[in-house]
Amino acid sequence: YDCIIFYRWFTMTQDGQQHSDRGLVMARAVADTLSRSFGITVWLDQYQMSRDATREQVLSGIHKAFLGVRYVIILAAPGDWDRFVNDDDIHRWEWEISLKSGKPVWVLQYDTKICPPNTAARSGGGGLLLRQLSLVRELLLFSNRLAELAFERKLEVRNLTAENFYTTLEEIAQIQELVSV
Repeated sequence: YDCIIFYRWFTMTQDGQQHSDRGLVMARAVADTLSRSFGITVWLDQYQMSRDATREQVLSGIHKAFLGVRYVIILAAPGDWDRFVNDDDIHRWEWEISLKSGKPVWVLQYDTKICPPNTAARSGGGGLLLRQLSLVRELLLFSNRLAELAFERKLEVRNLTAENFYTTLEEIAQIQELVSV
């Protein structure tokens, strides 16, 4: 597989309501678009294991897949980080192994206003740093460890919207193709 997608299965809407399918649907849309439009092989847990897999099976499957991929995509939506205060949270662990690795990490935020718009990146690169610092500031509210890891390395942070969905995934595909050559 070229990449793995990490996401929160159960996410919260902006009004604080749990919306269990949003993370699943967004992850599937990203994986399918990367695969069909750009020929990228994506490891996605919902395609590789069943919902009734044990915690140990999930962790083992993710760990094995993670070791073989070239880069990581993390989807982030409102409410996803609320459980980061729990050291046993699987999504927190996914963030941590990603941020500790040397693999390129793309954080794609959706339905959130945490980071400045992607257009800021076109003004000389300062927007990229601003988005990463905004992400670190928000992570501090939930996990000092993850915020520290996010601050210490280069991350590609983008806001994913209906308007830029395809072009953002195209950017990832093009940059990762250049890196792999």
